[in-house]
Amino acid sequence: MKSIAIVGLQREQIKDEIEKTSPGTFLCHIMNDMEAAMKVKAGEIDYYIGACNTGAGAALSMAIAIIGFNESCTIAKPSIQAKEDEVRKFISEGKKAFGLSVEHVDHAVPMLTRVLAEEV
Repeated sequence: MKSIAIVGLQREQIKDEIEKTSPGTFLCHIMNDMEAAMKVKAGEIDYYIGACNTGAGAALSMAIAIIGFNESCTIAKPSIQAKEDEVRKFISEGKKAFGLSVEHVDHAVPMLTRVLAEEV
């Protein structure tokens, strides 16, 4: 079973969306961003999902610093919804850390979860 670290704003809502979209597929861990990034970098957790107001700043700053810029991406920004083809591209490129703005949790998280579940 794959695991996901959830950080930033709306963590409980993100966890609920993951569990509702793909029940029994992922172990969800609500953590602070530094701990989550260190566990992903060490291979103890598979993915990192962070939410903030922009989807790029606080959502991903520790992931970029610890996991690396090349393994981090923003999937949804204010007024710009996540697109499935872009999410698939990011995953195929080996991205492990995903940032999004809080306004897109109900749209972006189920999409990301479905695509990641295909990888399991």
